[in-house]
Amino acid sequence: MKLVIYLLLAAPLLMTACKKSNIANGTPACIKNNIEANKNKTDWYVGSVEEYKYQGKLVYAFNPENKVIADGATSILTSECTPLCQVGGFGGPAINLCNGENFFQKAVLVRKIWNKY
Repeated sequence: MKLVIYLLLAAPLLMTACKKSNIANGTPACIKNNIEANKNKTDWYVGSVEEYKYQGKLVYAFNPENKVIADGATSILTSECTPLCQVGGFGGPAINLCNGENFFQKAVLVRKIWNKY
């Protein structure tokens, strides 16, 4: 009987102790840390993060939150969190060049890493 009582008391603690992250498994640590550190900030206007294959490497697109910034640029980072370029935004298609090529024409979406909503 005591065991049942202990289990009933411990169950809510165990359920709240595990905080599920909505960041995709296998995401590089620096990308994951960047999202975790900023996702609850009111002045961080990233709506999603996507993983792309671009110029033979995996890169990460930090897409602007469309509900807040309609003409925001997408920041492209390497898997080591080094900024590679920014594409889109107010300048439109004319500023889609990233490392010498049009990012949106050459990049291949691998998966969505994180979504704000």
